[in-house]
Amino acid sequence: MVKKSVKNILIIKLSSIGDCLLATPAIESIRRGYPDSFIAWLIEDKSKDIAILNPYVDDVVVVDRQRFKMRDYLSLLKKLKNCRFDISIDLQGVSRTSIFAFLSGAKRRYVEEYAGLGFLQNKKIIRKGRSLEHALKFYLFLAQNCGGAKIEEPNPTLITTKSDERFALDFLEKSFKITGDIGAVDLKTGGKKDILVGINPTGTWKTKRWPVRYFIKLSKELIDSFNANIVIFGGKGEEYLSAEILNALKTGKVADAIGKTTLKQAKELLKRMDYFITPDSGLMHIASTIDTLKVISLFGPTEPTLTGPVGKNSVVLTDSLICIPCFKKKCPLNKIESNNLKECVLCMKRITPDKVFNIINMDLNTSLINITG
Repeated sequence: MVKKSVKNILIIKLSSIGDCLLATPAIESIRRGYPDSFIAWLIEDKSKDIAILNPYVDDVVVVDRQRFKMRDYLSLLKKLKNCRFDISIDLQGVSRTSIFAFLSGAKRRYVEEYAGLGFLQNKKIIRKGRSLEHALKFYLFLAQNCGGAKIEEPNPTLITTKSDERFALDFLEKSFKITGDIGAVDLKTGGKKDILVGINPTGTWKTKRWPVRYFIKLSKELIDSFNANIVIFGGKGEEYLSAEILNALKTGKVADAIGKTTLKQAKELLKRMDYFITPDSGLMHIASTIDTLKVISLFGPTEPTLTGPVGKNSVVLTDSLICIPCFKKKCPLNKIESNNLKECVLCMKRITPDKVFNIINMDLNTSLINITG
């Protein structure tokens, strides 16, 4: 490939939030491989925060899947055609993205060999006998096989602003009367420890979710033991989950951020947390990019070696059921209540609140020993 002839590049990675974040090192790889090219990223509305301020992208083309009408579709195709893309790089490899690549008019359309509707693309990236690997590494493999540069230390990127930081500080001040830019927990006084704990009861797959009653039990134990302040994270449409938690705890020590933050605001709020308890989710991946945050990830039907947190300060809890990972959105072993999710799937129920509490308790006691010793 003659790179000088590549003026315009279309990167296609629509969803999900976590996968888009894990794809950002691949975006960097492509930029470093094509430093003078114009690069556009086609991405869904719910994930757009990841792309908008990304320093390796020149333009972001947003697809609003919820409100996508025929006129929007035609307008999008016109915009893509007008860009006269020399190549498209499809990092998702599903039928829908193959259609977008084909209709973009890109001369060379790169995609992995097992992509849905792959016949619409004309440059197949062969796995070459590679075994399954973490999504971040796989996206880098795809990028480097269509001209991207090698990245020595790949780090997922979500750029935030001063406005996002201000939102986080204001939220904590209004919720808990916490003022100033707080950092790590002060353990020098010993005894009760005021900590900030984020919890995420939400998730796109209901099979990934931890029981709400577990979050309630854990939150109560953290408040009683450490005078913890709890922040509930999650996206729009999941507010009923925080309502159940707030109704059960009835305390000013819990604040609801579900549906109230952008991805960038959520990251800034997560920066102020000491711990974050979450299932496999986009928020988990955002949290794992924060070095000062201890992320406790709860895995059931999915495989942490493929989609687990990449941060060095992360702990993964999973069970030993023979059927996991199953990668199923519906569990054949038991039903999921669609309203309040009091009973989740078996593999998630077997990760008990005590297991999570013990990790936090041990971590805090170790920190206290290190400070006082």
